[in-house]
Formats: sequence, C-alpha cells, structure tokens
Amino acid sequence: MKKYIYILTILFSFSLSAQDGYWYDVLLEVEGENVNEFEKTVDSFYSSHDFPGDVTLSFSRIQLSGQGFEETHILSFLSPSSESLAGFLSTLSGAKWDSYVNKVRPLVDSVRRSAGVVTKAYNQEDVDPIGQAWLFKVKSKDAPAFYEEYTKVMEVFDFSGFSGTGQINHGVSNGESHFIYATYDDLNGAFTFGPKNDKETMAFAEFFQATAEFAEFAQSFTRVLIKEYK
Repeated sequence: MKKYIYILTILFSFSLSAQDGYWYDVLLEVEGENVNEFEKTVDSFYSSHDFPGDVTLSFSRIQLSGQGFEETHILSFLSPSSESLAGFLSTLSGAKWDSYVNKVRPLVDSVRRSAGVVTKAYNQEDVDPIGQAWLFKVKSKDAPAFYEEYTKVMEVFDFSGFSGTGQINHGVSNGESHFIYATYDDLNGAFTFGPKNDKETMAFAEFFQATAEFAEFAQSFTRVLIKEYK
C-alpha cells in the first residue's frame, strides 16, 4: 500500500538562510539488483549539473520506514527561495535530461513526488547524514496550534541536530499535511533520540497531550545521505 506522502526532506541535510524553506522530493522504489546502477546513474547526472547558489539536493537511501512505505531512495531539493527552486526544476529538461530519464526508468519500479514549505527550524547550520521525518494529519485551522506546541518542545529539548516543521502542500495521498523533521550525526544518535531528563519528558508528554485532539500521526521514515549536490 503506497498511500503515504513522503517528505523531505526534508529533505534536510542542509542549512537554510531563513526560517522559511521550500522543498521538492522525488521518492523512488528500486529493487536490490538495480541499486548500484541506479545510484551511479543519479550521481553521474547531478554531479555534472549546475546548481544555483541557493538550491541544494540531497540523495539518500531510505533505511527505515513504516508498513506500506515501499520507496527505497529519495531526491530532496531545498531552497530558501520558491522562485529559485522552481527555476532550477525547470532546467531539468532537454537532451541530457531525456537521456538520464531513459537510463533511470528501467531501474525504477515506482516514483512519487511531494513538495512543501518549512515554517520553523532550529540548528539550521547543522549538516547531518541521518534524517527522520514524522508525518501528521492536521486541519488547516489547527496548524498554528501545531507549530506552537512544536516550538514549546524545542525551547526545552536540548537537541544538537537540525529540527524543523512545516506543511506538505503538494503530493498528499492520504491526508498527511504537516511534518516534523530531525537530523542526527549517526545511527546511534537516531537510536537514542528522545527526552534525556524529567523536564524534556514533560515537554514531550505535553506536546502529545495538547495535539491529540487535532493532530493524527500517520507515518515515519528515516533516510541516510548518499551525497549532497550544490
């Protein structure tokens, strides 16, 4: 069942120059026997492609995911400027692009795309190879309250990696509308993520209690960075 919206992201092995950031994700399902050729083909194309100074791409493997999440790789494009991101994506055309697509298409079982905006971020300078996304269903009228409760946690939680939240605007398949995203230095950091003292434990508990009436948790996945392009 491929009914979940996939982030990020996020995407986010990058830093943003402002609170807002715009992202565009391409998630692909690749069978094991095609993985090496697929990754080499993607790297060869984007390594030779010109990126504007404010657009970044992370190419990652999806290592952990919930039931029904079939995709194995994610291409995450990010920019603080929606205009720059849209302009860059429009350059993915022409003969070289067609050649790249013709090489990749036989290696891929399925492709999904989504896009959105980061509305609040912490530790934006951190560039970590491990990223985890949590997806939620939140009604538009409750979005401000969701962001407020997230902010309350981050004001208490001593977290060294990047953390951000925002909205999924395009590519929604099962009602997921908002996300929280965090990055870690390594898998050990991901495995040990969570509150470390009573104050942080209370902050997490208050978040889930406060959002229980209007935010439904939908899915989570963890990606491991292969390479960053900029």
